[in-house]
Amino acid sequence: MKNGYIFKKNLLRFFFLTLASCFIVACNDDDDATNSLDNRTSLVLTPSDYEIELKEDTPDEVALTLNWTEADPIGSDYYISYLYKMDLENNSFGTNTMIREYIDDDFSKSYTHKELQSLLVSKWKQQPGDLVKLQARIIGSVEGPKFVKPEVSTVTIKVKMYSEKTFVADHLYMSGTAVDGEDIEILPMESQPKRYVSICDLKAGNLHFPIVWKDENKINAISPVAAEQQITDGAMEAKIKGIDNAGYWLIPEDGQYRVVVDFETRTVTIGLASNFIEADKIYIAGTCVSADVEMTRTIEDENQYAFHAELQPGTIYFPILFNGQKDMAIAPEESGDFTDGTAMNISTMSPETAALGYHWNIKIAGVYRIVININTKKVTIYSPETDPKPMVVSWTWNNNTVTTTIERVFIWGPYDGWAKDGTGDTGFTMAHSMTPSLANPYLFIYKGAELPRKNSIKDKDGNAHPGGLNFKVGPQSAGCYTFGSTADAIRGSYDGCLDIAESDYNQKQTVVGGQSHNRYAFFSVPVGVNYIELDIKELTVFFDKR
Repeated sequence: MKNGYIFKKNLLRFFFLTLASCFIVACNDDDDATNSLDNRTSLVLTPSDYEIELKEDTPDEVALTLNWTEADPIGSDYYISYLYKMDLENNSFGTNTMIREYIDDDFSKSYTHKELQSLLVSKWKQQPGDLVKLQARIIGSVEGPKFVKPEVSTVTIKVKMYSEKTFVADHLYMSGTAVDGEDIEILPMESQPKRYVSICDLKAGNLHFPIVWKDENKINAISPVAAEQQITDGAMEAKIKGIDNAGYWLIPEDGQYRVVVDFETRTVTIGLASNFIEADKIYIAGTCVSADVEMTRTIEDENQYAFHAELQPGTIYFPILFNGQKDMAIAPEESGDFTDGTAMNISTMSPETAALGYHWNIKIAGVYRIVININTKKVTIYSPETDPKPMVVSWTWNNNTVTTTIERVFIWGPYDGWAKDGTGDTGFTMAHSMTPSLANPYLFIYKGAELPRKNSIKDKDGNAHPGGLNFKVGPQSAGCYTFGSTADAIRGSYDGCLDIAESDYNQKQTVVGGQSHNRYAFFSVPVGVNYIELDIKELTVFFDKR
């Protein structure tokens, strides 16, 4: 009953507003022209200021308030509702550009500095620093037995947007009462130049990060959103503010801290150094190798390092290179044999201490797989006996059984217009093939250029799905083992396609492996995809933009 009332109410609103618009623009009805109710002027819209300047340093303070008075009441047979609109002045309240909402229970509308700047940038595509003119309008529309011209009030406001401070620096410093003495310079990592990291002694006190950029010498600083903020676990949102308005993070006690300022994510992380590991590179060392061997940072996780190669009997530990120094190492809490194929806790110490008394034992020669995650502080060592082996699959081709070890997977389908680089059949390119993670032979990764969405898949109902693709274990379009989607498809009858939206980024989808209907079941990739993880053991895939 209530829903029906709301529907009728909104329908009446639409009807009367349409008539009202006609009247405002071109209506000359004689009866309306003589209607005394058409001359009502009680509705007045007033801004808190006609010229405002947005400020980045006070994002949550109110920058603009619009107040309006009530429209003239008419009688119990009439209902007055208020339609609020806002747009750039030169848009003239265009259908696709304006903000439009009914406001029945309030007679004001407010925007903070951050909200208004965000609207101007994201909705109206204005550039930070611009001077723009906004128009706001309130319409008091009348619903009742006779048409009554609505009251309308419009105002224009000049808005000076702020020029957003960008996260860039030639030099970055730590400053505040937590720093003992002069400001301490914090340096970028060699492997990740937008990530500034320091392991240093701090006192109980406050801390922020002055910036030197070109000719600006500590005019701005990286600070928390609030004036003061207790440090918390994980990354904390950071802002660049003028040095006089910059806030501080609060350091609770004296100690050695790990401080990370990430210019890419615009975050700051502060915690006791003992809880973290930082690395530009990690090496395998000990008597199991003739010289230190560098491990590989995995594509799928920047905090994970892997190794898969021959080792000799002997000891093993893992020196860390950070900021040009190899003065820390990953080692066991106690020397001894490793737990084969199981994630183990680790300790950090000097390489000299690890070499002398804290290491694991490699007992037999062979190919080992080693995975270290510096975020979880775990290491897993797989011996030749437990090392996961690449998957082997079989299928039928020309009445013969074909057996293949899966060491490469090809992205295949009309998504790229059936491109070909001589690799195999039409639709196969090495650029769009996937190789396994060094840490997991069942996890196939694509990370590269954004995938195109050229030709489409048509399903059984004739609907087109742009950018259809699935995954084949070899450059052979017919009769090849395939990992397809769960979309409805019948071999020889019709194709199927599962549409993946941008909201599905990083969400695992089920894949179907084999040589049956799944070969004709595709994924329609989202716009912007440049990263794919396909797990051929767990039979999942996800798409992402990285």
